[in-house]
Amino acid sequence: MKKLYTTLMMAMMGLMTLSFTSCETDEEIACDLEGTWVGNMSIADNFGESYVESEITFLRYPSSYTEGNGLWADYYGPNDYEVYRFTWYVEYGTVYILFEDNARVEIRNYSLTSNRFRGRFWDGDKEVSFELHNSTRRSADYYNWGGTHYHTRGMIDAPAVEARPTHPRIK
Repeated sequence: MKKLYTTLMMAMMGLMTLSFTSCETDEEIACDLEGTWVGNMSIADNFGESYVESEITFLRYPSSYTEGNGLWADYYGPNDYEVYRFTWYVEYGTVYILFEDNARVEIRNYSLTSNRFRGRFWDGDKEVSFELHNSTRRSADYYNWGGTHYHTRGMIDAPAVEARPTHPRIK
C-alpha cells in the first residue's frame, strides 16, 4: 500500500510540473510580436524617470518562424528622434534584440497579446518599463462602440481604380 501511495504521489508531482510550464511556443510569441508597436518607454536611472515615445517594428524572416529584423525609433521631441536597426529572435520565451552597434536587449519579464506588449528590461544600469500597443492590428475593443459608431470603408466608398497600366507607351 505504501508503494502505491508513493507511486501516486510521484505521478501527481509530475503532473503539477506540467501545469506550471508555458503554453505558448516561441513560434506563437514571434507571430504575436510581428508588426509595429507604438507606446511609451519609462527609463529609470539615478536621476529619476524619463519617458520616451517609441515605435518598434518586428518583421519575421520568410524562412524562419522565430526570428527577423526590424527598426526601433525613439522620439524625444518633434524633431528629435533616433532610429536603430536590429535583428531579433525568440528562444525559450525570451525575446533577444541585437542592434547594429552590438548592443543587446533581453526581454524576459513581459506580457504579450496580439494587441498589447508590456514589461521591462535592463539597458545597462537603467531599468526600462514599456507599454506598447500594436498599431498594425485593430481589435473590436480598439473602436468606441458606445453611442458613436465607426464604420470601415466598403467597396462602394472606395475610389474607382483603373485596371489598365498607366505607362505612356501602353494604350
